[in-house]
Amino acid sequence: MGALTKPIAQYASVTTWAEGLRQQWGGEPLQEEPGKLAALETFCDFVGEDPDVIVGRCFRVRQADGERVLSVKWRGHYADRIKEFRTQQAAANGPRQAAAVLSFLIHNGILIQV
Repeated sequence: MGALTKPIAQYASVTTWAEGLRQQWGGEPLQEEPGKLAALETFCDFVGEDPDVIVGRCFRVRQADGERVLSVKWRGHYADRIKEFRTQQAAANGPRQAAAVLSFLIHNGILIQV
């Protein structure tokens, strides 16, 4: 069984991504470019985690003041996994699929450079 327990579009982090893309570009970008959702779904299978788990791991609560901050450890982990993912996809599709995953993360408040 894959990492997803429901259709990918039903995850809260995917809804956040879709809303961010709508605000940025207008229209319904994830419906107009279904390859973006497919890339994220393939990445989730690749790492064995659903989109909400991925986003959740990228944040931690700082003990000093209780503020929610980015986790350097998990951000680095996913940067490495995106690089692996990009190289394991078909040569023509790897960069485009990795870009879709990066877009998903950026719209969920996680800037990763690979």
